[in-house]
Amino acid sequence: MTGGSSPIGYLKAWHTNLYLSADADKVREALAEGIAAATMFMTEKLTEVSESQLRVAFDGDAVLFSDESERIFKAHGLDKFFQHERDNEDTLLDHGPLKGFLEALGKLQKKFYAKGHRLDCPIRTFLVTARSAASSGIRALKTLRAWGLEIDEALFLAGAPKGPMLEKIRPHIYFDDQMFHVEGAAEMGTVAAHVPYGIAQKHNLKQNSGVGK
Repeated sequence: MTGGSSPIGYLKAWHTNLYLSADADKVREALAEGIAAATMFMTEKLTEVSESQLRVAFDGDAVLFSDESERIFKAHGLDKFFQHERDNEDTLLDHGPLKGFLEALGKLQKKFYAKGHRLDCPIRTFLVTARSAASSGIRALKTLRAWGLEIDEALFLAGAPKGPMLEKIRPHIYFDDQMFHVEGAAEMGTVAAHVPYGIAQKHNLKQNSGVGK
């Protein structure tokens, strides 16, 4: 309870691992403070999810990773993006706004692993990305390994729609920086959260204003 004032100033003091809100302005304020945050979007038809395992799905660029590669794609197109990723395959991606949340989940998972629950761990994480495994996925996996982070399942969709895959995974929540992926997930009954970070937000603003339609 903050009497109507913003709670963002308290989040660091509370060592908050994730801030979720329906208020996009507060989410952006939290991200500016270096706190993992996302705007929640509920769906009218909720897909049935596991009651024994928490399933969390992440997009890659501008969510777990920085928007460096996405900027190349937006500015120069797909061919230049693939070339950039091949040329920088051994260069780690910078961290994105939700890297810390994945780290927190990983620490919890390791506590279960230590008790012999690796195969039936009650937390499972997914990377669901438009990158392709052959051309641009290698850099993402190398970055996660270098960070010492595990992702239970990595799904490289090569530009295919994410909604059908999310319907199969049935995560409790899915994080993405692009609204059309968030909306696609919601249409499939997935609780989705928008991460308003990176170059895609400028692209979204142009679309909303009618530029480039």
